[in-house]
Amino acid sequence: MALSALASIPYIHIPALGPVQPFGVLVAIGVLLGAHLLRKYAEWHGIHDDHIRGVTMWVIVSGFLGAHIFDVVAYQWDDLVADPVLLFKIWAGISSYGGFLGGAMGFALYVWWKRLPAFLYADTVMVGLLPAFTIGRIGCSIVGDHMGKASDFFLAQTWPAAINKNGDPISWVTRHNLGIYELLYLLPVCAIALGLAFRKSKRMPAGFVAVLIGAMYAPVRFFLDYLRPTTTDPRYFSLTFAQWSSILAFSASVYVAIKVLRSGKPAPIGEAAVARPDAAKVFKEALEPEKKAPTSAKK
Repeated sequence: MALSALASIPYIHIPALGPVQPFGVLVAIGVLLGAHLLRKYAEWHGIHDDHIRGVTMWVIVSGFLGAHIFDVVAYQWDDLVADPVLLFKIWAGISSYGGFLGGAMGFALYVWWKRLPAFLYADTVMVGLLPAFTIGRIGCSIVGDHMGKASDFFLAQTWPAAINKNGDPISWVTRHNLGIYELLYLLPVCAIALGLAFRKSKRMPAGFVAVLIGAMYAPVRFFLDYLRPTTTDPRYFSLTFAQWSSILAFSASVYVAIKVLRSGKPAPIGEAAVARPDAAKVFKEALEPEKKAPTSAKK
């Protein structure tokens, strides 16, 4: 046990500089980097600037609302029943999977409204979202937003078990820091996804990068949730809200990936992705198996 404690990741406290919090700084860096990569990818594919701003705004706003609503419903249900106004206190708790679901809804509505090629825009959004989310996980790791069960695992982190009235730790415990685990996994996922997205030869069909990210992220998030305390993450039929969401995300991602690989094509480079009246039809056809042309009847 002593050896495990020595091998654990030490507690690191980064103080705030006045009103500037380290978590907020890292989130801002992530957003700026994500926005830069999103714009670079969008301009490479000729996406109009109005649509870059439009889809980004819809995803951010709906994602933020979804993050709070799903957090309240899935993790604070008893508090919501006692105080229904909690649903409107958008600062009182957020869920990453709730943000994904809310953002996906906003994305789908915007693409449908503007009649845009859904797969190209899905790749574009994920190229910005993935690095922003990854850097945000650094902030989560520092502030301990996702602390798991006590453990002597060598990557567990020494964390305050109790603090005095001045905020100074007075006792310690070694716990899983799920933010660190997820960060370590997301770094190679970023490298793979961005490498595929920006390579100029042997390009993947439009939409593949987006569903690949979903298929790679979901299983790891599913298993990491087993390390969360039951007191902070309630179970529904033995699984957390995030685990059920992971099953849904993985299944949908694999299904769409197979369809895209079979019949999809790389998005054109340099051509404007303008509104198309047949966008809904194109999206539907991409998910359907190829139909063979009917053979002429024998005479």
